[in-house]
Amino acid sequence: KRCKRIVTMSDHKIKKQQCHSTSKTTASILQSNLPQGMCGILNALEDGSTVAVVTLLGSLCPITKAHTQAFIEARRFFLAKDLDNTTNNDNRTTGLENFQEVVGFISVNPDRYVSAKFERIGEILPLKFEERVELVQLAIADMGHPWISMEDFKAETWRILQSCFPHLSFVHYYMNGADDVVKKQKWRKASKTNRFITMGRKGDTEKVAQAAAGEGVNPAYFIMGSDLPDISSTAARDALFRRDYSALAEMLHPTVMERCLDHQSWQR
Repeated sequence: KRCKRIVTMSDHKIKKQQCHSTSKTTASILQSNLPQGMCGILNALEDGSTVAVVTLLGSLCPITKAHTQAFIEARRFFLAKDLDNTTNNDNRTTGLENFQEVVGFISVNPDRYVSAKFERIGEILPLKFEERVELVQLAIADMGHPWISMEDFKAETWRILQSCFPHLSFVHYYMNGADDVVKKQKWRKASKTNRFITMGRKGDTEKVAQAAAGEGVNPAYFIMGSDLPDISSTAARDALFRRDYSALAEMLHPTVMERCLDHQSWQR
């Protein structure tokens, strides 16, 4: 019996070692699919560091500077940075974790969903899924920030990050514009395990803030971010039709603007 028990314990130990080895291999494979620059940032963090993972899902037809600026503002908020990039802990929301890093991921709504939106206003979808994805990739490249990337599906990557970097703690936030939050009353979905950061938009910021406060939503789980420039994809499409280059330069990243102007949807 003792021998049998010893063998069983040895087998268990071997299985644990094999499992640990498999986990490390799986993590390595998953990590290889992440942007190299982002992996470098995360690998450099001390054990126990907390990372905010901000994700944005949108139609992005096309992606604008307001979309990308939202990530800049979210990063500044979570790292408690002022406009001059100095640390200011006075800006920190009560009960919020102390974050050492922020990473962001963008995903794009499928054609079926976006086409239905355009059909409701009597228009045809001007950019297919692959084209919208390409424009997002161009915008991210223009930004030049290794901490922001794309993902295929909304919020799929933050779970992968925890597997790849078990020495770090990841806290996920869905990022939305205030107009969308008002429409869908998303503050009612906020919880410790389902967090949101809402970027302000003219005419909707106060509505969201008052509604969330009135219903006693925890401000650490439902964060009101900065007001963004009043730039919409709709306005960008209108400017593309008009070939309004000065307006487009304010709305779109240079490579996105160039690609859109060359697109058949906006050819005269």
